[in-house]
Amino acid sequence: MSARRKGHAVVVGGSMAGLLTARALSEHFDEVTVIERDRLPEQPEFRKGVPQSRHLHVFWTGGLHAIERMLPGYEDELLAAGAQPVHLPTDVAWLSPVGLWAGRFVATQRVLSASRTLIEWTLRRRILRVKGIRVVPEHEVTGLRLDQAGDVRAVTIRSRDSGTESDLTADLVVDAGGRGSRLPDWLAALDRSRPLETTVDAFVGYATRYFAVPTGFDADWKGILLQAAPPQHLRGGVLFPIEGNRWMVGVVGGARDYPPTDESGFLEFARSLRDPMLHDAIAAAEPVSPVWGYRHTANHRRHYEALRDMPGQLLAVGDSLCAFNPIYAQGMTVAALQVETLAQALRDSVGRQISTRRVQRALAKVAAAAWLVSAGEDLRYPITVGAKPTLGTRLTHRYLDRVVAAAMTTPTGSAAFLQVLNMIDKPSALFRPRILAASLLRSHRPMHDGPPTRPLTQVVPS
Repeated sequence: MSARRKGHAVVVGGSMAGLLTARALSEHFDEVTVIERDRLPEQPEFRKGVPQSRHLHVFWTGGLHAIERMLPGYEDELLAAGAQPVHLPTDVAWLSPVGLWAGRFVATQRVLSASRTLIEWTLRRRILRVKGIRVVPEHEVTGLRLDQAGDVRAVTIRSRDSGTESDLTADLVVDAGGRGSRLPDWLAALDRSRPLETTVDAFVGYATRYFAVPTGFDADWKGILLQAAPPQHLRGGVLFPIEGNRWMVGVVGGARDYPPTDESGFLEFARSLRDPMLHDAIAAAEPVSPVWGYRHTANHRRHYEALRDMPGQLLAVGDSLCAFNPIYAQGMTVAALQVETLAQALRDSVGRQISTRRVQRALAKVAAAAWLVSAGEDLRYPITVGAKPTLGTRLTHRYLDRVVAAAMTTPTGSAAFLQVLNMIDKPSALFRPRILAASLLRSHRPMHDGPPTRPLTQVVPS
């Protein structure tokens, strides 16, 4: 039996989660329509619907592999467009929260560093070449229409130019509208329950600026990562290469210790970090952008999986379902893994109507592990609201500090930790016997007073 279904699917939102969802649906529906509020630029450019796109985005290996399985060759296209490969831990001068510099061991992971605008633009070009997918820009969804059985059968859309409204029939609707999703309002308008919502906010903010890589620059690192160490040290910073021979540099502060967005304040904040390395790298570099700030970093979760009266043939994915503090760089990868889960559910339900309630529970489960990391780590900050650290949380923090120490000082610990960081393994992998022994039974002392030099004989994977 063919895996293809007759009918029409609608995706709300044309960012990463929405585009990937459209790709998965295109294998099972005759038509897939993506409704996007913004005008979509023809080149990699900022747009209002993705306010965080001016800041650092690193594509973890787990997310890249998921997209490669859906769109073979995407990674090569991203590299051809200028994305920079960064091998971990070899290419990064990395000061961890436990005060240890990462050993420059032989790399076990490769991530791609690029602007969010390039990442999304490259993906959109691929998606628009897929048969059956169309994107309708400068329109917004204003409501849902249900049939007598309580399933979604249409969305109401409105032109942002003319204000004209019309109904668009749909056999499946997937909300990928991001943090600003209006799905709870649409449910309330239908006399359905709003989802319970959980928010954990450490009041983290950051500021970002782009710099031209200085002419003749020569170092044994590609990137710098100076992590915060709350509650004692609330500030951190990161420098990664991106397309156009540029550095994207961000400075971060938690517990409302927000970095300034003026030039002198940005540099002074960088100077205040636990090591002067990042400040020294950019002090003589030429800025090629303004300083942009961002403060909407709360972890926010909508529990659609718990709704008893959720309409059928309706799903929420990506940040619409669960948004994470962006400093942990989980959003794009979690979205890709959720879409893979959706695609598998569609394949498993060939010949019958998909149980969207069962799928919604599976999508929530995909986000749960990442939520434990981001919300759990944000509980280290002294004024976090939405949850309080329990005895179990404190014990987990103490153990994870030992895991990080092992990751900084041993190749085995490094490889295991990077598997979890890159969302290839679940956080539970850090409790396997081998990692328990490496974390609890060894003494982890600083390997270097400053960032270690990478041995020139190391070979890293392509």
